[in-house]
Amino acid sequence: MTMVEKTGFYVSIFIIIALLFFIVFSTNGVLDYKMLKGKEIVILDQVRTVDLANQKLEDEVKSLKTDMNYIKHVAKHEHDMAEEDELIFKDKSDNKRKTP
Repeated sequence: MTMVEKTGFYVSIFIIIALLFFIVFSTNGVLDYKMLKGKEIVILDQVRTVDLANQKLEDEVKSLKTDMNYIKHVAKHEHDMAEEDELIFKDKSDNKRKTP
């Protein structure tokens, strides 16, 4: 190999190494891409969780608008209401333990 060929070879190797360095470590390089992919996975999991919660709330709203048995269930168990022919018995010992 002549001196010009050797110099051209080393310059081309240096350019290739420099380009690879910029591809991997630059602002929009491979490392940033991998980090963003990881964030995307986390965000997509959060979106799925929120979508499931929204669907559950939508189903509950629909049931509260249309299903009389569900409305009675909620009134009875969450709001301590009773129908006309029902009696509610509360244990006084539970009330004493709860109040400080």
